[in-house]
Amino acid sequence: MKFFTKIVFILSLISFITAQAESTISIELSTDNIENPSVLNTLGPVDILNLSGYYSYSVGRDVQRFKIISLPDPTAGILYLEDGETEVQVDQILDINQSNSLRFDPNPDFIGNATFEYASVSINDEVDPNPATVIIPVYAKETSVTEEISEENTTSTPEKEPCDEEEECCDDYDESVPSLSLWGLFIMMGLTLLFVKREL
Repeated sequence: MKFFTKIVFILSLISFITAQAESTISIELSTDNIENPSVLNTLGPVDILNLSGYYSYSVGRDVQRFKIISLPDPTAGILYLEDGETEVQVDQILDINQSNSLRFDPNPDFIGNATFEYASVSINDEVDPNPATVIIPVYAKETSVTEEISEENTTSTPEKEPCDEEEECCDDYDESVPSLSLWGLFIMMGLTLLFVKREL
């Protein structure tokens, strides 16, 4: 009987120690900062990089849920779910599928970095106290010098008005053909030389 009592006591002690140890184990969460590739401000809703994080509890594993801490400034653009129509909300919890299909619609008048914050969420609903930042560079298409020259060259040139049949078109003469006054000068010079020779 005493032996049985000792076994029960030992098992109870082991269970108590194990429970205390498990209660002191903390889940370490981390959330990744992300810099998205640059997007053109006139493209409309575009896919952005997947949200990512990590937590360790006995063994390490990827985070499967994320909490939106803040949103991009409305003047920069709007963050949407996959459909490109449902706006993401502050404090919204996204599952892994939603976080892997976010879309950002930049404001056509915005140039710069659009940012928002998010945090990893554990299986026990613990939220990473150190949120990460997503940076989305937004740029505008610049008109190159070549494009400007091309546009100038495509400008239509007014056509010349046809000459009236009763009017003389002075622009149609061939400049390579001597004018009548020039022929007259040659004739006068020839006659003068001939007259001089006869006098001699």
